[in-house]
Amino acid sequence: MAGTRRHYTEYLGLYKATLEGDWTEADRIHNSDPLAFTAHITCKFEVPLHIAAGTGRNLHFLKELVQRMSERELELGDSFGSTALHLASIAGNTEAARILVSKNSRLLILRNCIDDTPLHCAAEHGHEDTVRFLLPKTENLDPTVFAGEVGVNLVNHLFTADLYGIARYVLEMYPNLGLERDRNGKTALETLAERPHAFPSGSQLGYCRRLVYKSIYVDGGSVELSSGITDEENQTGCGTWCVDAKHISPIWKNFSCKFRRFGLIKHSYDSKLMHKHALEIVRQICDETAKLTGLTPESLLRNPLLKAARMGIHEIATMIIKAYPYSVWLCDDDNQNIFHLAVLHRQENVFNLLYQMSMQKSFATRSTDHYGNNILHLAGKLAPSKRILGAALQMQRELQWFKEVEKVIQPSFIENKNRTGKTPRMVFTEEHRELVKEGEKWMKDTASSYTFVAALVATVVFASAFTVPGGNNSDKGIPIFLNNLSFMVFAASDAIALFSSSTSVLMFLGILTSRYAEEDFLKSLPMRLSIGLVSLFISITSMLIAFSASMYIVLSHQSGFVLIPIVLLAVFPASLFAWLQFPLLVEIVLLTNGPSVFGQQSKEIIY
Repeated sequence: MAGTRRHYTEYLGLYKATLEGDWTEADRIHNSDPLAFTAHITCKFEVPLHIAAGTGRNLHFLKELVQRMSERELELGDSFGSTALHLASIAGNTEAARILVSKNSRLLILRNCIDDTPLHCAAEHGHEDTVRFLLPKTENLDPTVFAGEVGVNLVNHLFTADLYGIARYVLEMYPNLGLERDRNGKTALETLAERPHAFPSGSQLGYCRRLVYKSIYVDGGSVELSSGITDEENQTGCGTWCVDAKHISPIWKNFSCKFRRFGLIKHSYDSKLMHKHALEIVRQICDETAKLTGLTPESLLRNPLLKAARMGIHEIATMIIKAYPYSVWLCDDDNQNIFHLAVLHRQENVFNLLYQMSMQKSFATRSTDHYGNNILHLAGKLAPSKRILGAALQMQRELQWFKEVEKVIQPSFIENKNRTGKTPRMVFTEEHRELVKEGEKWMKDTASSYTFVAALVATVVFASAFTVPGGNNSDKGIPIFLNNLSFMVFAASDAIALFSSSTSVLMFLGILTSRYAEEDFLKSLPMRLSIGLVSLFISITSMLIAFSASMYIVLSHQSGFVLIPIVLLAVFPASLFAWLQFPLLVEIVLLTNGPSVFGQQSKEIIY
């Protein structure tokens, strides 16, 4: 091209003017050099149009530039074959895309060196507004963008950008995309199986978020890509981009639509809408795959099913098995089926599907992998966990897994040896030897810290029992304020604090003197720690109540106004202790005495 006659370094002034949106300077340079607007001004062969579209700092500059250039000049590519529309899409510059497309719509279907259209670029970088603008226009101009490898690339880009509503629309319009692979050989369902947060099972919701999530109203039925959606509908979420929810009261429907954009409700609404779209996409792909004959369904469903088992996305596993029941026998390269993988990666939601199987579950647990390991051997292997607080509690969860798998496996398999000659129990002991040591250290360190606090509380409240507020009668040694109600509150609180702190000390001493065998981590040690924590909290609270009652007795006759801040300040330490230690206590209680994470989650038989 003529624009390459001069080196790009000679256009530094034009480059700066384009970055700053200075049209006056750019026009002056163009008047002195008519080839300036088509010249390469960077080392990546970018022309001023690429820079202007990518920055989007001054739309007036871009409009003037587009007017001066021909339709063919608008199609100039950089060193990667990307046009200005590609760069505008990467930057999420929707207005720049409108300006470019209005003059040359062919820009929509031009592809760069990796076969991506501007629509692909916008999807890959997660710019929803730009995707919504480009998709219908690209679809009208060249439907082949939504076919084959290129189409699957687009769908997978939408998944990785969490644009599941748009992906659902594309798959509904072009269902064959669910049966094909992208440039990396991955299907849409396989990519979706790598996105656990797109499903309810992968969402880590707190108590409040879970309540709002269950109650939130998500409206609508089918997904449509329509420019007829009004701004008001987009803001409320009650337009065509929503999902159906039945039997919802009109009052809650109206409330959730009006307040969807605010805080917790917005987050819950967006999450639930995403989950609905993802579930519908899986159902649609599974239904289309099940219609195929021969071994094709197995080749398409094998990797997504095994990935879902590893990631714990039981929704995908359930839908695949229901659509194609034979998939339950699919194995990976090590001959491990989904239940082997669920145990190996500690995914209880997938493992629990075993309880929804008929007599076939005995066959599912009977198989061994290429190393001779049965499912109990895999339960004996150590799995890294980021969801459990402390090594001791992780050891407890590991024991619970081993005991649960031991229940479902045939008794004759419990003593089976793998190719290295080890039984499941031998594998468990060997794999968890270091974790036991870490758990012992964690338990002892924790118990030592709490023992010091509990002993300190016991010392204080014991001493205060003999130095009562107001003093004693010198003749009989009876407390002066014995008949005062506040004195009785002091005495009772002091006694409770002493007894509970003593209990706490004994529990923590029991932890320090434990033998620390593997089985101790299952019930004994966690129970002692939970009882010690509860007792310590009661003792601290009672001590502060006793202190407040004592201050009331001493100061109520003269300085009553001082009591209010004293009482309020006394509440603070107890609240702070509860806030800091409550997560640990809840974790211990739930893991030890809470409902089991194992068991039948649904009465529906999947195979």
